[in-house]
Amino acid sequence: MHLFHGGYFTNPETKVNLFLNLLYSNEKDIVLIMRLDKLPFEVFKIINKYTLMKSNNSIIVGVSGGPDSVALIRILHSINSAKNLHLHFYVAHLNHQLRGKSSEEDAQFAENLSKELSLPFILKNVNIQEIAAQTKRSIEETARIERYKFFTESSQKYNASAVALGHTADDNAETILHRIIRGTGILGLEGIPINRPLTTDSAIQIVRPLLFTWRREIIDYLGKEQQNYRTDISNYETTYLRNKIRLELIPLLEKQFNPNIKNTLIQLCQIFSANNEYLSLEAKKILKDSTIESAEGSYTLNTHFLTKQPKILQHLVFQEILNIMQIPLKEITYEHYTKILNEIAKKGRGRHFQLPGKLYLWHEHGMLYFKKDILPQPCIPLSSEIPIQIPGTTPIYPLGKLVSEILDIKDLSLDVYKKTKTSGEEIFDLQSITMPIAVRGRKEGDTISPLGIRGLKKIKDLLIDKKIPLKERDTVPIVVMNNQPIWVIGICMDNRVKVTSNTKKILKLTFQKIH
Repeated sequence: MHLFHGGYFTNPETKVNLFLNLLYSNEKDIVLIMRLDKLPFEVFKIINKYTLMKSNNSIIVGVSGGPDSVALIRILHSINSAKNLHLHFYVAHLNHQLRGKSSEEDAQFAENLSKELSLPFILKNVNIQEIAAQTKRSIEETARIERYKFFTESSQKYNASAVALGHTADDNAETILHRIIRGTGILGLEGIPINRPLTTDSAIQIVRPLLFTWRREIIDYLGKEQQNYRTDISNYETTYLRNKIRLELIPLLEKQFNPNIKNTLIQLCQIFSANNEYLSLEAKKILKDSTIESAEGSYTLNTHFLTKQPKILQHLVFQEILNIMQIPLKEITYEHYTKILNEIAKKGRGRHFQLPGKLYLWHEHGMLYFKKDILPQPCIPLSSEIPIQIPGTTPIYPLGKLVSEILDIKDLSLDVYKKTKTSGEEIFDLQSITMPIAVRGRKEGDTISPLGIRGLKKIKDLLIDKKIPLKERDTVPIVVMNNQPIWVIGICMDNRVKVTSNTKKILKLTFQKIH
């Protein structure tokens, strides 16, 4: 018999303080009914719906001492007790040291609450003002960074699966308005996610069990529980935009335009969330199909394929890349995306430019290159040649080193060599080599007779054909003999020095790049 239907108990005798304890066995059977107040029950349903927590897990709960975080820890504690989930909660408090004695009292309040609930307490004291001055960030941004650093440290130390935070529906509505005012894309209109990874590549989740709960419900709950909480007077200072939105803009909108404006904003958030879920999947497919190369700190895209896609999906592809490369999306404006889209629409060679987060982009012959924390490209000398030590090792600062060996043809299995050789290795007919040989950068007018091809080819054209980015062409080392290229390292060697059936001695060169 089903006792629960459509979110309400069908048996009137159980409709107020009863809830379904949705403990799942392997067969996912509902096995128990326990007592729980209305708000904890609603939060419990959210936890189950989004699988925010699992039995026996350790959870870091951020507790500032304010009403939202106090309600959160009390509600989670009551759910854990009623359900017997064996969740292990840790009360975590970061003392920002911004409000003198009040900050110390906040920390003491959080510690006392943890003792009352018999939960372990984690405290960290951080001088936010001092760090902000050192890093030249705002107080607000510095506090946010230090909080998440604290949560990361704590979750790792106590092997936690999640960090629970007390964001509410009111916070979500305020966030959406805040983003609209500052400028945002369709992803920004999703609002605050109910869960997300703590960091880009982390298995630890940030979860927000109160995200569908209004602040008035929290205040009512704390009143019924006779639970005190701390009030941060800085929340009433309208110098901060978010406070101004909460204290002035939303009341104005409610009074003069729409009394249900916060509900309307949440509905907007839900609509965009549903739409973006589909669009995000499509963008991921396009990213996969258009990716030429990806590595830590870099991405290369085929723009010929990308430009055939709708603009909205191109936009989302870039956002996917920024997420992967850990570039804060809030630093990237609509103008930045427009600049990228305009750039890839060009043919031939475009320009390069820098985006926030030390991200560098350039477009060239149908390729769009993303580089993070790029340094000036190291170039080997164009005017001078570095003599190659034979046999021995020749440093080619700052690119790497060139190792040379002289081998007897009988000591080398050509079949094995061909199967195992890398682009940084090459063998030459020693008899065809006129000593000394050297290594240098490319020069205007350099030509080579590529192995297997008749005639000469300009090295400039060769590098273009191989789609070597313009910014990297002066980093390609070239081995020369009598100032004539015989090996463009990693690209091709010259026919004149190839190994033949008459070869007796071999010169083997191996370029080892510094990473």
